[in-house]
Amino acid sequence: MSNQTENYIILKPIAERFNRITNSITDDEIRSLIKSELKNQINCINFANEIDEIISNYLEDNQQEIINIYKTMLKNKLS
Repeated sequence: MSNQTENYIILKPIAERFNRITNSITDDEIRSLIKSELKNQINCINFANEIDEIISNYLEDNQQEIINIYKTMLKNKLS
């Protein structure tokens, strides 16, 4: 018996069960499952840390440009 035939014999019943289950789930149930999982994922995100990291990276990457902006602002205010 070839490897392909063995795989077919093993996987066919699994595929048939999977097909029966997927056909029994409605679109609304799928949407509900997805929304529930997304809510769980969102609750795990610490937005304060994410925002802090974005700002820190921006400041590091644009330090000279920020300094130049402040210098220009001070020159304009003092002139």
